[in-house]
Amino acid sequence: MEVSERFRRSSERVEPEAFKERISSKLGDIASGAEVRNGQVWFQVPPERVADAARIVKDDPDIDCGYFNFLSAIDWQDDGFEVVTLVYSLTYAMTVAFTARLPKENPSLPTLTSVYMGADWHERECAEMFGITFEGHPNPQNLYLADDFEGHPLRKDFKLASRTYKPWPGAKDPDEAGGR
Repeated sequence: MEVSERFRRSSERVEPEAFKERISSKLGDIASGAEVRNGQVWFQVPPERVADAARIVKDDPDIDCGYFNFLSAIDWQDDGFEVVTLVYSLTYAMTVAFTARLPKENPSLPTLTSVYMGADWHERECAEMFGITFEGHPNPQNLYLADDFEGHPLRKDFKLASRTYKPWPGAKDPDEAGGR
């Protein structure tokens, strides 16, 4: 897309609901549950289709989400993990978020680095802190922890060493007060 075309399009105001419909029509059966939350378009994607959805929202000129913003996960404990990815359209000034649900055991997702190189660091952090594997990631090395570190600190079942030796003063549940 030429700069002049991009500038012309950026002056077009697109309402979030209309942008949601635009995305839904482009993604078809890849996405489900599309909704607008706080002026942002959110939808769910099956884990195996995450890279497909990312490529469409990036490459389609009617969506043009060329800016990778964020990727992380939520630990829903027994219900597994939810990976949240945020991308942004500079052309339409719109944030798009897509989520993928993963099982608790052996959570895995295709890497987005072939679509957005900015996903590299975010995926490495998510892999290290939550234990989610990003298949095909070009550089799956730790960012923070030693290679021999055991566990994933952002998982809710990860036991902090300080709580083992000293009760946590912020405990809300009676079983937390005795240290875990």
